[in-house]
Amino acid sequence: MDEVREHELEQELKREFKREERTEHELEKVHELEHELEQELEEEHKREEKIEHEIEAERHHHPAPYELVFILNGENIELKVNQEAPLAHAVEKALREGGNSGRKDPFEWELRDSSGKLLDMQKSAKELGLASGTRLYLSLRVGAGGCD
Repeated sequence: MDEVREHELEQELKREFKREERTEHELEKVHELEHELEQELEEEHKREEKIEHEIEAERHHHPAPYELVFILNGENIELKVNQEAPLAHAVEKALREGGNSGRKDPFEWELRDSSGKLLDMQKSAKELGLASGTRLYLSLRVGAGGCD
């Protein structure tokens, strides 16, 4: 009976050894897959980083527009403008949007801030230090309404 039991134990040991070999082989496959996934994840992080750098570079080259409020004939005209463009462009847009059908040349107008300071329309909002939401006042230049 000892021999039979010994044989059974040997057989069980062989089966256990084969199970261990399969488990080790499966574990190796899992480690290989894990390594592949880590490489893919690293590549994905590099792609994300590259995209973030491109977006940041795009923002730097094309700054986001912000809003200025132009007061024309007592009406508020809120415009999104490029803070690096000359204010004359924004004034032209404000005159169009304000329904001004007469004097369309921005240089026939004066642009002032809320303290009454005359602003140079050839400068940008950024150059003048104007914050988003700044209220600017448009009025005809003195003598601009004269006769021909």
